[in-house]
Amino acid sequence: MKKLLIAILILGIAAFVGYKYIYQSHRDIQEEKAEFTVDATDLAREFSETPDITSKKYLNKTIIVKGEVTEIEANSLMLNDAAYCTFDNDHNIAPSSLQSKKYTIKGRCIGYDELLEVVKLDQASIIK
Repeated sequence: MKKLLIAILILGIAAFVGYKYIYQSHRDIQEEKAEFTVDATDLAREFSETPDITSKKYLNKTIIVKGEVTEIEANSLMLNDAAYCTFDNDHNIAPSSLQSKKYTIKGRCIGYDELLEVVKLDQASIIK
């Protein structure tokens, strides 16, 4: 009987820990302090030249990327044809206003797409 209670207690604790791990709260990137500020073109160049070192440096970190908007969609935009930034909701930049507009975007670096040669950021927000 005592072994059964201990087994149930251990299973209960394991289930609780597993639940907390799987359903942990999401990071609020907009509230986090950025670890790096970098130009979009320089960031993509770093990833293409030294992918392993650059991945360790930027991957899953909150960063600020600066550049000119070169492509725009409803919930994403491209800076300098080098950084693809995805927003959780519409970013409210009109496509007609992207002529030579410089923006500063804060987001979480999720990796480098070698095929398209762009750095990808998610949970992005416009700083300026």
